[in-house]
Amino acid sequence: MGRSDVRLKFARPPALVRHYARGVLAARQRVLPAGTTIPRLEGEVSEVRIDPRHLARYRAVCGFPDDGQLPVTYPHVLAISLQVALMAQPAFMLRLLGLIHIANEITWLRPLSERETYGVRCWIEGHRETDRGQEFDLHTELLDRNGPAWLERCTVLARQLAGGAQAARAARAALRVPKPPADAAVTEEPFAASHRLARAYARVSGDVNPIHMTDFTARWFGFDRAVAHGMWTKACSLAALGPELTSAPCRIPVDFKLPVFLPTEVRLRHWHAGQAWTFVLQDASKGRPHLAGSVERL
Repeated sequence: MGRSDVRLKFARPPALVRHYARGVLAARQRVLPAGTTIPRLEGEVSEVRIDPRHLARYRAVCGFPDDGQLPVTYPHVLAISLQVALMAQPAFMLRLLGLIHIANEITWLRPLSERETYGVRCWIEGHRETDRGQEFDLHTELLDRNGPAWLERCTVLARQLAGGAQAARAARAALRVPKPPADAAVTEEPFAASHRLARAYARVSGDVNPIHMTDFTARWFGFDRAVAHGMWTKACSLAALGPELTSAPCRIPVDFKLPVFLPTEVRLRHWHAGQAWTFVLQDASKGRPHLAGSVERL
């Protein structure tokens, strides 16, 4: 590895506000200049303890039951301060504000007790040029006494304006979602997304990207109104499916489609086919897709 590699080590989770401010205020590029990429950035926290009050607030805003186990999406918020600390490093040349989380894959290997003490590891390396802009993957591991117990890959987009064929391809991809087999029993469940819930999730997760906070700040980044957090929509979808679905080791990939503009009513459609449970979150009135994912047993 080259001179630009960064390795961070913390005994406890780093201060989110300090690193976020450092990353936001630094002079950064909207997209990476030609001929450059993201170097290898690694970080680890040796000890993360679960705060019962924080966990209770997370369960309340996402709809998870109090069952003694960490919700399958909860480690994502435990890792946010380390993720931000990595992206606040000078070697990460992209602007933090305006980055968009477009896909997420969680691999859950074993039960996660709320009374356990964990370690966290994160890393980023490289990027991809796509029709929508530049994408990179942010990897995270939650470790218990036996090693990695929970894995995550967040795919993040640095958006670049496109026109013509590029824009058309990106638009078609955003509308493409799985369809249930003809013989599948499809269940539908409605729920509401509001500014209040978005701000509550921002407080509990630490993700205070302005696109989620108010309509006014969302317009700075080209959105008509505030947008719900993608990981809130994923968490709410999995909570609605029920804890038994993630009671055994599984992989949960999700693609975030069209933004969930606030406030709105949405509809979760889900069905079982083969070894996977598929779910699609749609606009309740027009059926436009916001999220498409599956739960795949390992």
